[in-house]
Amino acid sequence: MTHRCFDQNRRDDTDSGCLPAVLWEVDKVQATIRRFSAIRALVLVGLLGITLIASTAVPAVGSSNTWTPTGSMTNARTHHTATLLANGEVLVAGGGNTTILPSAELYNQATGKWTATGSMITARTDHTATLLANGEVLVAGGLSNGGSPTCTSTAELYNPSTGQWAATGSMTITRGNHTATLLPNGKVLVAGGLCSGGFTYPDNSAELYDPSTGTWKATGSMNVARANTAAALLTNGQVLTAGGNPTSSGARSAELYAHGHWTMTGSMNVYRPNLAATLLTNGDVLVFGGTGLASSASEFYNPTKKTWTMTGQYYVAPSISGRTLALLGTGKAQVAGGRDKYSITSYSRLYDSSTNSWPLSDASAMNHVREFHTATLLTNGQVLVAGGFDGSTQLATAELYTP
Repeated sequence: MTHRCFDQNRRDDTDSGCLPAVLWEVDKVQATIRRFSAIRALVLVGLLGITLIASTAVPAVGSSNTWTPTGSMTNARTHHTATLLANGEVLVAGGGNTTILPSAELYNQATGKWTATGSMITARTDHTATLLANGEVLVAGGLSNGGSPTCTSTAELYNPSTGQWAATGSMTITRGNHTATLLPNGKVLVAGGLCSGGFTYPDNSAELYDPSTGTWKATGSMNVARANTAAALLTNGQVLTAGGNPTSSGARSAELYAHGHWTMTGSMNVYRPNLAATLLTNGDVLVFGGTGLASSASEFYNPTKKTWTMTGQYYVAPSISGRTLALLGTGKAQVAGGRDKYSITSYSRLYDSSTNSWPLSDASAMNHVREFHTATLLTNGQVLVAGGFDGSTQLATAELYTP
């Protein structure tokens, strides 16, 4: 069969696949050094101060509802994963730029710096990364082999204490663009994705990873095949997934996983072939994306009623794909970046569940347009956004949002 390669300019997530085999040109940024005259007696002190500043990255601190640049990653990347570790550092792994990457790096929020850590055994993009109860990070599946992209079933574990990766059991099938959810019992539920049916058709199978044995075991299959979607662990221990299917009925459908079985639940109001989701503080689940209409940008699921309700108007063209959706420490949910029906955007908005609205007064803009980046809530309450694609090149830049 013919594999569909990843197109950085695609209009929606359903075209996810391999990164381009051709190289992207990276612009070299020229730095301009300005010279200042100084009193001879202060020259030595001035030079010492400059040296100290150049060697020490200062964490960005912004005023409320603002974005501030922070240190850039050691590698430009998109379609990577970002995981907050128990020690407060952020582990970024894989993704791609001119090729699919095995490299990984750590962000230190105290210094605002990135440092390289051990590389993965397998280069991968469009994989999942899950923080386990023991503090290790499980990375599974994704696309590999930059010259001729194929999916992989391999999985590996990152040990923050050693900074190294170790192979663990492989999944029962190859997967990319799937979901991975840490369950209350410590196991990891992986579901759907592309690959077993090619890069065009999603899969409906699911499996469980047991950290105590390092093995995978098939569990009940979903009722609807899904990819490029999200899953959310509900407060009752069930897992909700929705959309992510190219058919009109499948893109509105939703189902719940519990005790090895999937059960259909209420359907969404809007067709969403791809979406982002987050669990809100009130126990509802907010979903966003898959549509370019401001009136249907998002809706939320109530686990008690098992129904979906539209949120208030978004008022502007929402990002259809490639955006991030993160729950802040304030209880609000933040959408940032992605591609709307016009272009890649830097636009960011906050959802307030107490009023079921997206207040225009909370709108802000990142310093750089980006899609397929990552967003991670830090322990200090800020949100770290890193990498992505700006329409012409993959990005190494990162920035911090201060609520």
